[in-house]
Amino acid sequence: MKKLISLFTMLCLAMTMAVAEGSNNPDYFVGEWDLMIEGTPQGDVRVIMVLEKVEGKLKGKFTVAGTDQETTLSSISEGTDSISFSFFAEGYDLYMSLNANGDDAVKGYLVDQFPVSGKRLK
Repeated sequence: MKKLISLFTMLCLAMTMAVAEGSNNPDYFVGEWDLMIEGTPQGDVRVIMVLEKVEGKLKGKFTVAGTDQETTLSSISEGTDSISFSFFAEGYDLYMSLNANGDDAVKGYLVDQFPVSGKRLK
């Protein structure tokens, strides 16, 4: 019986550590990200997003891969393991929501419709 209780306790501890892994870092989203936006009217779009903390607030921009076209992010809202922001592109006000997905990855949606996945660039 003691072995069963010990095994259960270790299993609970391991699960707690796995769930908390991505959300313990308050600056999880700070850095450079390679994002793929799938199924847009222009096809799949790859962007490089850069987020930094300036005076305690997130500031960001992204560039469509292979171009010099920069887009500034606005209304950045950061949660424990999620981020959402707005931007203006292709004549539209758009928004994107991303969630931490492991150590150096994100998943989310552009305008709640187009899947977005990405990884941190090192």
